[in-house]
Amino acid sequence: MSKNREFKIELVKKAFEYKFLKKYQEAIELLKKALEYEEDGYDDIEIYSFMGQLYLLMQNQDKALEAFNKTLSIKANHIFSLQKCFEIYYDKNEINKALETADKLCKSDRSPVSYYYYIKALIKLNKKEEALETFNSLDETIKLDSDLLYLISTISGSKRKMMLERIVQIDEYNKEANLDLAKMEYEAKNYNKVIKYCLNLDDDTPLANYYLAMIEASKNRYSKAIDLFVKAIKFDNNEHDFYFDLAKTYIDVAWLSEALDAVKKSINYSFIHNKHDNIDEKYFLMAWILIKQNKFSQALLNLSSIKKESPLYSKAQVLEQTINLKNVNLASAKSVLEKYYNEEKDNPILLDTLAIVYKELKLYKKAIEIYNQALLKYPDSIYYNLEIIDLLIDEKRYSEALELIDKFSKNCTNCPNIYNSLARIFYRLKNLDEALRCINLYLNLDKNTAESFYFKGLILNDLNKFQEAKNSIYNAIKLNPNKAKYYSQMSRSYFNLNELESALLYIKEAIELDNNEISYKKQAYDIALAIGNKTQILMYENQLKRSEKILRLSR
Repeated sequence: MSKNREFKIELVKKAFEYKFLKKYQEAIELLKKALEYEEDGYDDIEIYSFMGQLYLLMQNQDKALEAFNKTLSIKANHIFSLQKCFEIYYDKNEINKALETADKLCKSDRSPVSYYYYIKALIKLNKKEEALETFNSLDETIKLDSDLLYLISTISGSKRKMMLERIVQIDEYNKEANLDLAKMEYEAKNYNKVIKYCLNLDDDTPLANYYLAMIEASKNRYSKAIDLFVKAIKFDNNEHDFYFDLAKTYIDVAWLSEALDAVKKSINYSFIHNKHDNIDEKYFLMAWILIKQNKFSQALLNLSSIKKESPLYSKAQVLEQTINLKNVNLASAKSVLEKYYNEEKDNPILLDTLAIVYKELKLYKKAIEIYNQALLKYPDSIYYNLEIIDLLIDEKRYSEALELIDKFSKNCTNCPNIYNSLARIFYRLKNLDEALRCINLYLNLDKNTAESFYFKGLILNDLNKFQEAKNSIYNAIKLNPNKAKYYSQMSRSYFNLNELESALLYIKEAIELDNNEISYKKQAYDIALAIGNKTQILMYENQLKRSEKILRLSR
């Protein structure tokens, strides 16, 4: 072997090492040096081909095309270079050049891949009849290639499904055929067939996970559905909007914060991809969630984004009444909503909003009637069931609430709100140990709800477990630092632990957040008495007297 050839081989080897390290430009420079050594053209063929691959890795198609064409100038039937030239021309939408390249490829290599490229270019040029004629002229063994069959299925019209089924018979795990069949069967609601085709696909196939998630949600298996939605999103690279259906599933299990986050991402997807078909529905759902979270100004902004010509516009006007009833005038909102109700009794948002009005007015029986009517239309709704359960608890109809929970929980074993409702019932029945067990089950499923940590702290304080109560209430304050009652309950824990100065600090914070609550001032007065600070005793005594006087006058 000549010295020049040895040097040339060493440079190519080093270039391969640089490729492995993703140092593509450095590898190209080494290959250029290798080409300076004049040897037989065979080595140059592989060097130019390698250089083309490196340029593709750098996403420089023009330079890659130049390198592959140099390979072809030395060896006109170099299969790999012809294939890469086709792919580049096709990607650059230079379809006639791609077809010409595919024709050369077929003459040099009569393989399924070559004909796949040729027929693909014909289809892109809308030469469907010629594509079919070419396919029909092929050897029977080539016709059985699943990728080639799939390509032909795209122009087969009414025979498409039959062809796809044939492909799956030949190649059980063909990705494209299984996905298309899954979509067809999903639209036809043949869910068992959907599952069959999805199970033929890899576990990281986004659309397969999405279809399975939608099926699980339809069967009220929400925990499994959420896991599958999250998996679909993980592997999707933001190609599809799975967030909106995920948001709806979160709502079904009353996870409103998670639902809000998912809707926001869905709206972002619409703008990034310029897909606004259902944007009004997204604004509407976001407003509904924000109202549930008492974020009224943000909700109004989303409702105002809904266009007047939208089918959702009138429903948005109904939803605005929820904000009116929350903000100012319950009687006025009740009157407007009852008028709408007499005209349109099947509107789920109207039913929900009117039920909320009755609930706020403590007309619990009327609210239950409305939610029961909503359940007739939407019997699988977790939200309506949970609302009825809570209303029954507010009505002190505990046995009915427990009966409904038992019936409901058979289908929704992992719904955290069930355990919250059970905890409320047992707390009211003075069964504190059982209430604590239930709220712990809730927190095992959802650790992001401040109110549940507060409720656990309240139960623990009642059980005289003050240190544990303090730890739980701390979590509540960390999640929501603006609730006066959290600080009052924390003050209670410190007071019973005889840490009086800390107890006073927390009750002061509660009074700062809600100066109208007399019980907080009474609590502060009792702590001041325990400390024995005369100045503080007098201050809180005077505050308490003023508040009691104002309360008497307001009556």
